Amino acid sequence: MRLPTSSRYADDTVLLAESQNDLQNLVTIIEEHSGKYGLLMNVKKTKVMVISKKEPPKAEIKVKGKSIEQIDQFVYLGQLITTDGRSDSEIKRRITIAKNAFSKYSQILTNKRLPPLKYVVSKKSAPGESVVQPPGLPCGAQHQSHSQHQAAEATQLEKFREWLCKAPPENVLRVLMCLRILLRDSSYQKTFFSMDGTKALTEYFQKVTDEYLYSTDGPYSVDILKEMTNIFQKMSASVDRCEWLVKCDAHKPLVRLLTATDVFVLHCSLYALIGLAQSDQPRQSISELNVVEMLLRIIQEYDSISKKLAANLLRLLLADSQSREHVKFQDGVPILLSQLISDNVSLLWHVVWCLVQLCGDADCRDDIRQMGGIPLILSLLHDRKFVSERTEASDSAVASAGVHRKPVSNEEHEEFFEHQYSLRKACCAALAELVLNDTNAQQIVQANGVYSLGLLILPQDVASEKEKKRAVKLQQNAFRALRFLFSMERNRRLFKQLFPSDLFEMFIDVGHYNRELSAYKPLAEKINSLPKEAVNEIAENISNTNQNKEPNSYKGEYAVFELLGSGAFGSVYKVKKKTGRQSFLALKEVNLQNTAFGKSNTEKAMSVGEITNELKIMKEEMRHPNIVRYYKTFELDDKLYIVMEFIEGAHLGEHFNSLREKKEKFQESRIWDILLQLILALRYLHKEKGIVHRDLTPSNIMLGENDKVTITDFGLAKQKRSDCSRMTSVVGTILYSCPEVVQNHAYGEKADIWALGCILYQMCVLLPPFNSTNMLTLVNKIVAGDYIPIPQGEYSSRLLQTIKSCLSVQPDDRPDILDLSGQLSNILLTKIDDLRISRTALEKKLDRERKRTQKHFVEANKNMQNYHRLFLASQDGYDRLTNLAGSGGAEGFKPDDRPDILDLSGQLSNILLTKIDDLRISRTALEKKLDRERKRTQK
Repeated sequence: MRLPTSSRYADDTVLLAESQNDLQNLVTIIEEHSGKYGLLMNVKKTKVMVISKKEPPKAEIKVKGKSIEQIDQFVYLGQLITTDGRSDSEIKRRITIAKNAFSKYSQILTNKRLPPLKYVVSKKSAPGESVVQPPGLPCGAQHQSHSQHQAAEATQLEKFREWLCKAPPENVLRVLMCLRILLRDSSYQKTFFSMDGTKALTEYFQKVTDEYLYSTDGPYSVDILKEMTNIFQKMSASVDRCEWLVKCDAHKPLVRLLTATDVFVLHCSLYALIGLAQSDQPRQSISELNVVEMLLRIIQEYDSISKKLAANLLRLLLADSQSREHVKFQDGVPILLSQLISDNVSLLWHVVWCLVQLCGDADCRDDIRQMGGIPLILSLLHDRKFVSERTEASDSAVASAGVHRKPVSNEEHEEFFEHQYSLRKACCAALAELVLNDTNAQQIVQANGVYSLGLLILPQDVASEKEKKRAVKLQQNAFRALRFLFSMERNRRLFKQLFPSDLFEMFIDVGHYNRELSAYKPLAEKINSLPKEAVNEIAENISNTNQNKEPNSYKGEYAVFELLGSGAFGSVYKVKKKTGRQSFLALKEVNLQNTAFGKSNTEKAMSVGEITNELKIMKEEMRHPNIVRYYKTFELDDKLYIVMEFIEGAHLGEHFNSLREKKEKFQESRIWDILLQLILALRYLHKEKGIVHRDLTPSNIMLGENDKVTITDFGLAKQKRSDCSRMTSVVGTILYSCPEVVQNHAYGEKADIWALGCILYQMCVLLPPFNSTNMLTLVNKIVAGDYIPIPQGEYSSRLLQTIKSCLSVQPDDRPDILDLSGQLSNILLTKIDDLRISRTALEKKLDRERKRTQKHFVEANKNMQNYHRLFLASQDGYDRLTNLAGSGGAEGFKPDDRPDILDLSGQLSNILLTKIDDLRISRTALEKKLDRERKRTQK
């Protein structure tokens, strides 16, 4: 931009800036007007001011006893000179220059010798397009001067492009180095953008990137790329400039450089992309490229610093739904989980926050649990020792060169502790998101999550106010995760013994699934204000939840760890065998003093003998994935103990309560899945073993991972005395008793079908169909089949009709298990298809996991030659389901009598149910193999 020469102005000229966008023009004018220096720097705020009549800056510099606020005319222009990277002596020198430069203008103002305005910078001009106009200059001449200026800039830019193409690389490198230094100044960045220099620079950047990636490295190419990526990093400090960079497609070569072999080029590209990804629109543009796959590869295979930068960029990109879908598609969850074994605190923080954002997707929450992510996240709360990048680098240097390590400064030590607190807060946030799935919540409790989180809410012994605020924030995060866990009814018994009544009341009042962190601040303040004795009591209560503590007691050869529940006939404990077997078992304790087993010792002995014999038969003959396994029985101290399989999860009744509190309902697809598993189990009991359960209730149906159904306590009701159903101790189970049972009539397997209908009804409305506090009223409702119909439209007519048929008052009108499955033949066939697809997907996952394991195994130990590969589960034969419609049996029917495909499948319902059982067993085996392979990969 051409300016009039300084000789045309008097020394007392005062210039006005009508717009902050005209900063560069005004600065240039002042420098021309007043000589070498014409600016005043406010050292405290590192800002620049010149005299004019705009809003007053807040500064402490005084001129002749007057503060700047008392001077009539000045303007605040923005940051032009900063103290960053400058020595103390240089800063002092600049302060002196600024004061001296300002003294000339202060003389003018204090002596009130304000001359008429000579030159004004246009208010309406765009950045870099402002011109200085002498008063009285014709408008046409002004426009012509502006046009000439634009044409001159365009000519210079074209010459610059030509020069870039022809100049030797070493000269280009020197120019880029100078440009990088100049662009530290934001005003020069604006000028560079206004001259369209970004577009020319991006074009050259793309050219150099192509040469670097697709041909032999030219001279200085790596150095040039380093300078250019550093320039783009500096330019990405502003949101507006980020958008300008994306419009010039500067992000595209940066993404391509993520495949660079030079680690410095890679790091510079990552830093530049991280700067761009801070803004919404540039972040979306980056997400549209194939960046997620490259970032996951860097996180999996590169050095710690590269991993941290890649995880940082991925964390920013995951704010976009498209990137989250890409991570799922690329199997990114196991890659991220594999990094949780790192001890680099910065890397771990970025990875955990990636997982937090992925937890918004239900499938990702399931994947994190299935791949062992919950114990890994919990281990980051207490069990690990971390290192910083500086510590890691120092350790490497000491190990490789034997150099002496430089002591860590107080600032670095403080920063390291801040990172550890931030990591723990991120882990609490991840656990809170995972708890939204009831199965995840149960696994967190089983993985000692209540104890680990409980330790974080205890008051910290800190000295400074900063440390206190940091500790309170961590307490808030821990309280939130614990409150989310409390929202699942089964976990509440753990919390009732943790807190004193007043704190427990505040804890409840927060409400279920309240994400607002500020809602938990009163809890942190309350526990911090408690006396030491009360805090010690809470600490003792928390230590009692530690599942790794010594057993509470012993029952025979079994160590008791937890009371799982109590019923009319006894209690159930979580136990382990003292020696040998390490997995948990369930131990049911039956009090033989209960009159239900008889009043005399002879009657009691007979009842116990019948139960023992029945359990012996069940132990030897019962093999079904949806029926609990029984291992042994023994008597001790007038009590009968039954050792059985320990089922992870919660019973169906707890799921009903949880959904009611969340004000949610069972999805119909979930209802069908649970119902089909119950049908499979009942078909096995009724048709293959000739056993009637007789006590099928929500509390006897356990739901495990992926709603895996396991029926418990079956067969025991059969051994109860004939008058048990009339006892007050079993009033709860009468809610699911059929009319013939409550009337003391003969009954058979259709009693279980009635109970199945009641449970199916309750899955739809979350309340049992027959419910009353008055026993007589309840019995009358059951006998009459009097229940409130399910509203139309909430669920399909097929589901409602299934419930209606199961709740038929007359046993002859009620279907047996095969008739019921025949009515659902279409759903059974669909389920078989789903299971086949699921099994195929699991086989593919297993194959990928095996390949990943092999890759890590070869990298870890190339000399190992005897690595045993896992083989895919063998395909089952499907001949019985092939060509059903074309079988010879169908040829003898007349057209009217010939069944359609659904009728035919209904006739073969028993075979279909058997096939579903086979497929489920096969899928379970594949899931176990996949789980073992993933654990091996993580190890």
